[in-house]
Amino acid sequence: MDVTIRPMKPDDWPAVRDIYRLGMAAGTATFEVEPPSWADWNADHHDRCRLVAEVAGRLVGWLALKPISKRAAYRGVAEGSIYVHPEVRRQGIAAGLIRTAVGDAEAAGIYSVQASVFPENLASLELLQRHGFRRIGYREKVARRDGIWKDNVLLERRSQLPEFL
Repeated sequence: MDVTIRPMKPDDWPAVRDIYRLGMAAGTATFEVEPPSWADWNADHHDRCRLVAEVAGRLVGWLALKPISKRAAYRGVAEGSIYVHPEVRRQGIAAGLIRTAVGDAEAAGIYSVQASVFPENLASLELLQRHGFRRIGYREKVARRDGIWKDNVLLERRSQLPEFL
């Protein structure tokens, strides 16, 4: 499968939103139940760390980073989200997005990319760990999804570039 990874453009939003909605419907990817508006999503995410994956001109996945805090001390720390269309999962698309995002994040001065993953989402946990993320914590009953308390595994990938050590 020939996959193209490129920066996300504003006109990608409808396809990004649709893939996000599919992830929400699965119930194992996010606490969110409805995608935000483009304006809200755009305001929340880093400008330079937004990627999409295309196969034969069709957008099939995306990855984006957002700041974890507005405080200056945390400027180099971001939370990552990654979603791939169910029809093309487990075909290397997420891996390609992560590999590209690591370089983009470091170029943007981001030294720590964090992720919160439901513990039952084994595919995501395994994927992230294969790409250098390590478990740094566990939050019990952190929020409800469909009325059920859910836990989160916290993971982090720290840059190994000398300027970030």
